[in-house]
Amino acid sequence: MLTRIEIDGFKTFEKFSLDLQPFSAVVGPNASGKSNLFDALKFLSLLSLHDIRTAMQDLRGEPEELFRLTASGPCSEMRFAVEVALDREGRDAFGTNYEVKSQRLRYELSLRMKMDGRGQPRGTFVAYESCVALAKKDEEAAFFRRAKLSYSDRRNPFIETEIENDTAKAFVIRQDGPSEKGGTKRGTGRRLAATEASRTALSTITTAEFPHVYALRDLFASTRFLEINPQAARKPSDRFEERVLRADASNLAAVLAHLRDETRTDLRSEGVIADISMDLATLIPSVRAVEIADNPAAKEYSFGIATSDHLSFSSRVISDGTLRLLALLAILDDPARRGILCFEEPENGIHEGRIPTLVDLLRHAVPTAETMGNDTLFQILVNTHSPAVMAALEENEIVAADSVSVIDPASKIRQVKTRMRRMPASTTQATFNWETDLTRKDVENLLRRPSDEA
Repeated sequence: MLTRIEIDGFKTFEKFSLDLQPFSAVVGPNASGKSNLFDALKFLSLLSLHDIRTAMQDLRGEPEELFRLTASGPCSEMRFAVEVALDREGRDAFGTNYEVKSQRLRYELSLRMKMDGRGQPRGTFVAYESCVALAKKDEEAAFFRRAKLSYSDRRNPFIETEIENDTAKAFVIRQDGPSEKGGTKRGTGRRLAATEASRTALSTITTAEFPHVYALRDLFASTRFLEINPQAARKPSDRFEERVLRADASNLAAVLAHLRDETRTDLRSEGVIADISMDLATLIPSVRAVEIADNPAAKEYSFGIATSDHLSFSSRVISDGTLRLLALLAILDDPARRGILCFEEPENGIHEGRIPTLVDLLRHAVPTAETMGNDTLFQILVNTHSPAVMAALEENEIVAADSVSVIDPASKIRQVKTRMRRMPASTTQATFNWETDLTRKDVENLLRRPSDEA
């Protein structure tokens, strides 16, 4: 779970910071930076798995366009920092169980663009990387101060960059050890040369040999960006398809079948599919049940919808909106849900009168501060420009996005950057700050503005 993100030099972000809760909705007009925030999260996710070049190719725009454009040209460096809450226990890809002593970590990453002799970009490299434990005394977020999370007073970073003459020379990855205050460490750490490093140190950790670093990488890797392709979602799935729903929902049939088979009991033959059917019916009243067909001869799964008037419709004729909601519920009702779900425009395909019910389903799929120590951590981030969604949100769930113009003091050139603000607990004149705070009425006005700038 991400509790804070800081971005500088990436796309429209300049010295940007934002605190997040288990369920947060970024609300704002088009071109206000909502999707750019999701792009930053996607970039961090990709960097935990791939080299920088591959990660950049999976984003919108050319690599140079990912660096913030300023009056003097593109920035030469982009910086990210995130603070996270980790699950206390986990299992790596080879079946090894692990436990983390510190569920709160801070991770920092800087990427630098290097130029050739003609001033043309020749590549992007890791300039700095760090991962440290956050102590209980440093916890600033009120929400997480109430949560039952475990902390550590460890002083040694889990990842550290050795710098010489303003240049990274090596990345040091340290193991967990019995002496959390920096004494003798168990086992051998890892040292990686940092000269023009083309991938992050984090991306090299593939086992629980380094539990905290692996858990952090796993959190980034498990971030899902639901961008449903109705054409793909309608198709039957091979019986050996993966269990985790793909971003385009092209394996939806297999995911539904796996959920049924893994959760069915003598008393509940359909398992959690019964819950999915019930939740879908609250959003689309004509729905009675989700039906899954297993075709052993064709070695594939398919699905359909049964309606309240006792008709059945295959996935080939289900509406795009129904498919979007069904794919979303396949995640929300999964007992093994975990990680971070990023979902754009949840209002698409749903009647405006059912939006409060949808928002309520999203809200109740994530842990509260009181249950956070017991439940597997799961986070939902949505972005929207819908006044109906905004009206259904509670004040502490709203993050308002807009674009603001700034004037470079040296060149006098006007630039635009993304700003995001929250509704404060108190809106008294003495505590209200227009740079960081706003009221519900202000957000409503933002959504009505024809311009993409504040």
